[in-house]
Amino acid sequence: MPSAGSAGSAARPAHLTERHVLALGLGVAGLFVVVALAVAVVTVLRGGSSWAALHLALAGAATVAIGAFMPHFAVTLAGTRPASPSQRLIALGLLGAGGAAVIAGVTLLGGTVAAIGAAAQLIGLAFVGWHTISPSRDPLARRHHVVALAYVVALIELAAGVALGGLSAVGVPAVLAAWSVLRPAHAWLTLFGAVSLTIFSTLVYLAPTVLGARIRASASLFVGLGGMVVGPPIAALGFALASPGVTTAGAAITALGGVGQVGFVLDARARRGGYTSEHDWRRVAVGHLLAGTGWFVAATAAAGVGLLLGSPLHGWSIGILAVPMVAGWMLQELVGSWTHLLPSVTPGDAAAHARQRRILAFVSRSRLVAWNAGVALLWAGVATSIGGVAAVGGAALAGSVALSVILLARALAVRDR
Repeated sequence: MPSAGSAGSAARPAHLTERHVLALGLGVAGLFVVVALAVAVVTVLRGGSSWAALHLALAGAATVAIGAFMPHFAVTLAGTRPASPSQRLIALGLLGAGGAAVIAGVTLLGGTVAAIGAAAQLIGLAFVGWHTISPSRDPLARRHHVVALAYVVALIELAAGVALGGLSAVGVPAVLAAWSVLRPAHAWLTLFGAVSLTIFSTLVYLAPTVLGARIRASASLFVGLGGMVVGPPIAALGFALASPGVTTAGAAITALGGVGQVGFVLDARARRGGYTSEHDWRRVAVGHLLAGTGWFVAATAAAGVGLLLGSPLHGWSIGILAVPMVAGWMLQELVGSWTHLLPSVTPGDAAAHARQRRILAFVSRSRLVAWNAGVALLWAGVATSIGGVAAVGGAALAGSVALSVILLARALAVRDR
């Protein structure tokens, strides 16, 4: 791309590049977040089910973000060339359209549309898997076995979760008959497993990069990897077998993995570089990335304690754990990631990227405080049935999420001068 001050934009490549693909992925993920927020507000006001809002965030925003950035990080770590932009766009299109079809089918249009959407997402995930694994096949590629293992397991878990949901939407009798135990298995394979493991494996690279530290293997890294690779499948198996002991063990192992993850990011923070500029922009990225890991530990620990105290496996639902897991963990990590990545990987010259950083740094302290205080108050208010506390927390959280998406849209709209 031409640098700031170069002679015009004539030298700018007219064809699509990997940077355009990543920008599109961020935009589509942000759009799903907006719709999820709107649906969540309507749901709260009308007292309906939270299913659509949760799946807009997970099957929509999270899955599209995985499809956009998992292959990008794999290529970056391997030091090889990315897949062609056209293939990458096909994968994103299948994931985004498939997620929208699943949600529309379940809520409005019927099981056939949902099944078609699930099939589209499975094909999209196959593209993503190939684009993620193929860089390591290059003889000159740098190999990072920890991240590669995590990505492969996450994709398998996500495909299994999507397949379970699709079979349920189609109405396969055996799946419907066992859905009360397969539904929580689906949740643990997708949210606690695939999405969370993808975030962790990305943090292995992203957290030290954001903090200006070197990527370093440590005991915390391997504890985090082991717990988050092994724990969710064990918990899912426990639900499928209706075994409280197996399920509780899986939840405990997952929580231990979360503790390892916290240890890894805190170690990176202790070794952080001495930045002298753009502190507000860095504060948003670092603050969201660090805070999100704490909410993951809190949510998985709460899930394990609930199971240990005798929460019935039959028909188990994520319930109020959606607040820390989706808002505190998944969405917060997504915002922290796009805050750092957008000015680095999307099209634009140095001046445009500087403008993007200034936009994304807007009211950095207030947004971080409002987001995390909102999660805490909303979770506490829902858990104790104190409507006023939940309302204050929900308003603070919704305002912070909405502002983050607005700033994302403004930053994506920045063009070279």
